[in-house]
Amino acid sequence: MGLLDKRRNWALDADVDSVEIHGPFAAGADGVTQSKSSGHIDWRIAEVQSGRAVLEFPAPGAVARFIWTFEDAAGRTLITQRASLSGEQASQYVSSFGAALQAGIPVGMQKLCAAMEAAARVPAAGQSRRD
Repeated sequence: MGLLDKRRNWALDADVDSVEIHGPFAAGADGVTQSKSSGHIDWRIAEVQSGRAVLEFPAPGAVARFIWTFEDAAGRTLITQRASLSGEQASQYVSSFGAALQAGIPVGMQKLCAAMEAAARVPAAGQSRRD
């Protein structure tokens, strides 16, 4: 089972029960995160290109954007995430959720990287670790 299969119980954040993607990890695909504190959270993949992905989380009066960049770093991959919030109600969300995101994003990214590394070590069906 790959990292971005349709439904995974990712242990990226203690608050996240599950993440579901509808279709391949490609622009236009949407998904749902089930959060203990926030419930059902809809999101969509706005952009995917070599070395970059943009996920958008719409909210009443605002949209949160998470931009992931992937860079080669001496045989490894450096992943950077930038978060932004825009829209008429953005300031209300910043005061409500800003501190939690600031604290949670680095931990979540570390866990995402660990999950991706673990998934990369699992051979695909029909392949051995030597392939």
